[in-house]
Amino acid sequence: MSAKIFIQPIGFNDRSTLHWLAEELRRRLPVSLDVRISLWPIGLDYLDVFDWSRMQFKAVRVNEVLQELYKDVLGLRGSFVLGLVAGDGYVEGLNFVFGLAIPEFSTATVYTSRLETGDHQVYHLRVLKEAMHELGHLLGLGHCPNRRCVMSFSNNISEVDFKEPWFCPVCVSKLKSFI
Repeated sequence: MSAKIFIQPIGFNDRSTLHWLAEELRRRLPVSLDVRISLWPIGLDYLDVFDWSRMQFKAVRVNEVLQELYKDVLGLRGSFVLGLVAGDGYVEGLNFVFGLAIPEFSTATVYTSRLETGDHQVYHLRVLKEAMHELGHLLGLGHCPNRRCVMSFSNNISEVDFKEPWFCPVCVSKLKSFI
């Protein structure tokens, strides 16, 4: 079975990064991809998904909106949505998140503002690592104790940079049993 991933940009218009990410995900995961055009946050009931006092997106709410938008295809086994959000996100109890996966919703999001840097190659790798991490959760993986594995939890950008952009052998074995 090959998973179907819908990549849904939200206010994200960096087409070169988007196309690079799609190609890298195709090379690294047994998935088919459907890259969509960007949604503008204002079209997502902006007052409901954005916390103006924090100037951050409510990550859980963004995933809920994606689930609602894709409800017709998410009912199909192996279909998932990956939102790529141009902004910063948070969940209650944390100052920020690089991304959030909610397997029950078949949705994940990556928030790009804290991944940005003047080095385009480093930025691309950061986006790839976070996308793979969140997709790993959707495909059944938990956090990995191997700090080099893409499934390792990252508390800060240095930990994102330390990770490799692939799954460790233990996580690959688990993925093969899930897919």
